[in-house]
Amino acid sequence: MSDAKEPQYSTLNYAVENQCQRYKERVVIVTGGAQGLGRVIAKRLAEEGASLMLCDISEAQVERTAKKLQDETGQAVGWTCGDLSQQNVAEEMVAATMAKYGRIDTLVNNAAGLIRMRLEEFSEDLLQKAVDWNVWNTLRCCKAVLPVMQKQQYGRIVNVGGEAWRTGAPFHTLLGGVGKGSMVGLTATLAGDTVQQGITVNCVSPGGFESVADGDFEGRSLGKPMDPAWNPPERMKELMEFATSSKAGMGRLAHPTEVASAIAYFGSPEASFVTGQHIGVSGGMVMI
Repeated sequence: MSDAKEPQYSTLNYAVENQCQRYKERVVIVTGGAQGLGRVIAKRLAEEGASLMLCDISEAQVERTAKKLQDETGQAVGWTCGDLSQQNVAEEMVAATMAKYGRIDTLVNNAAGLIRMRLEEFSEDLLQKAVDWNVWNTLRCCKAVLPVMQKQQYGRIVNVGGEAWRTGAPFHTLLGGVGKGSMVGLTATLAGDTVQQGITVNCVSPGGFESVADGDFEGRSLGKPMDPAWNPPERMKELMEFATSSKAGMGRLAHPTEVASAIAYFGSPEASFVTGQHIGVSGGMVMI
């Protein structure tokens, strides 16, 4: 199979070029790292010197992404596969990382189930899946990594939220409200639990950002064909108009590197005195 072409972003003029080397000799786990924002985050951290462990539900995608990022950045990139919302999968991810690298410095909780529907449209089964893929996965990853970080007396946990819980964006009751909104409360309370242990916990909430799928993975989610009912084209168009038509803020989508750069700060040694904080990367759509 030939390599996929690089994604082409209309927001390319706003791409953030890395000028830092904060992750030399650091080990980072990025969940949902096979594609989309997760892949951009992983690449940014590898460019800063990190050794990576990517975890995703799609084995083919995460293996391919790991190999490609290792070739592109020259950094060590490992991978594991599994549904992090299920018991023992997060523990297996942590064990694989320790076996490969012997330490874990940063966990980026990026994995999510991107299901954009009105609440009344959810079946009982899909309600449960939405909570599993947007809440339980992050809880399990935090719980699994904490013993390692506590023993090290060092760790950075960065939760990826989303601004829909503050903007009231439509079709986001489960994804933005219950899922990503819960990341803010988890961030504050977990930060309080670990504040004396050398561990910081912070949250970055993107607003609208441009997402371009890689090559033959176009239209795929969670390792299987995306159900068109979850994110129909007309719904995505409406959401893009919502994100770009507001008189508040910059009135454009973010390039994903603009989100990754904020995550890179929170996950780095530089953020030593910052914990329990939430920052919105929304171009000023929401302020303070």
